[in-house]
Amino acid sequence: MAGEEDTFASPQGNLDDVDEEHRNSFIKALLRILHTEIAELTYSEILDGIPTSASYFDFYYQQEGHPAISHTELCPDVLDRTRQLRDQINPTTLHFSSSLLLSFQATLLGTRGFSLRLIELLAVSCHQIAVHLFQLQESRHTQEEYERWRDEPRDRNRWDWYRAPTAFCHRSYLASEQYPNGIADVCKEVYLHSSLRNGPQTLYPPTPLQFDNLMRFLLSEAELGYMTSNPPLPILASADNRWRWDAWEAFSRFHIFRDRYEQRIKPTTTTKPRKNCPSVTDWPEIADQLFLINAMYDRQAGKPVNENEVMAAKERLCQITPSSPVWNDDWPQQEPGPAGGRKEA
Repeated sequence: MAGEEDTFASPQGNLDDVDEEHRNSFIKALLRILHTEIAELTYSEILDGIPTSASYFDFYYQQEGHPAISHTELCPDVLDRTRQLRDQINPTTLHFSSSLLLSFQATLLGTRGFSLRLIELLAVSCHQIAVHLFQLQESRHTQEEYERWRDEPRDRNRWDWYRAPTAFCHRSYLASEQYPNGIADVCKEVYLHSSLRNGPQTLYPPTPLQFDNLMRFLLSEAELGYMTSNPPLPILASADNRWRWDAWEAFSRFHIFRDRYEQRIKPTTTTKPRKNCPSVTDWPEIADQLFLINAMYDRQAGKPVNENEVMAAKERLCQITPSSPVWNDDWPQQEPGPAGGRKEA
């Protein structure tokens, strides 16, 4: 999946270009996503024009005067309006690259290839819907209101001087001027790129269990809006999500991206940007490496060592990518597992 042509530059098609079985599977999965609580809240915030303070603090440290800080709840009637617009959506009006539709049509239902292409279509669809809501100009809080705060004079020596082009931004995708929809735009495999404040900055695949739970949910016959006690969305990262990728290297060296226009990397740029000290949140294999070092010293000191845990740590250290800070060309590596490159932010 990684490395496909930009969707907006490719010939476009819609669901009329696939057979009824594939089309119905997609529509059912899309509606199931749109009826989740997280989708309702996210789209309601876009329609409202400003995220709630709770959502804001999930993704950002406080910036003085940000309009979201005092926005403790959705404005009246926004959630009802979001549901009304959702119920009016006609999935056949969504547009996709013809190559993606052909690839989806070529898959057999129930296969892994079908699941991957379905997820890709759903990611494109959810983004299109977000763009549509952003551009409706029904917001209680307008983009102009946000821009007044964004463009205020400020001390550019402060840590928080930078202000995103819109209140709805992933911190790694901010070059709105190069996106086909401007600020509304801010797969061999599936990779996720979280923007949570306390989450990893690296790309990560869903675990096999997360992937299977997601597919069961998407293709379930359960009533729309029904959610189990362990909802599959959002897919959050833990130490179990292995084969992490540095976002810059994934895009610039390893052909992992959603769309080519999402990042701007000059052809002459061969060195990745300098970052903070690597953390176990971004690279869980660091903890395994430290565990093995401590186990080695314990063994030398005659202290007991749990050999099963040692073997498990060594196996996990085989589940790393060339962008990992503990990568060693001499260390045996596994191929990324079946759930582990298409990236969905």
